Amino acid sequence: MGRAVIIGYCRINTFEPAARLEAQRLYLARLGAENFFCEKTSIFGSTPELERAIACTRKGDVIAVTRPYRIARTTREVLALIERLGTKDVGLRIVDTPVDTSTTTGRMILASAPLWTLGMSPPRSMLADLFLFWRRRR
Repeated sequence: MGRAVIIGYCRINTFEPAARLEAQRLYLARLGAENFFCEKTSIFGSTPELERAIACTRKGDVIAVTRPYRIARTTREVLALIERLGTKDVGLRIVDTPVDTSTTTGRMILASAPLWTLGMSPPRSMLADLFLFWRRRR
């Protein structure tokens, strides 16, 4: 088994300037990310680069992102991703938040903290859940 790698995932929506994608990549590189998966997608579009990043991970690796809304639309989706990565023994680090499932302290904080500490406001998360529910029923 090789050493653990920090994998940077960068995403912007279609209305954001491309410079923000590069800014995320540079920020994650300063934090030690070695491999990067970057994409520009619509708010409710698919995220094939995130799927590629997950597929490329090995036990002990960490996927790092700058903000929780870069990897998921709701708190529920962030938690589902954390569980999915956990089955591969891969951590998730959301920089500038206490979320870092690659460390014991980070997992303990995540388990004891209110969900809004993931960086998603309850109204934003609730609205996204309602929109997704409405969209599935159409």
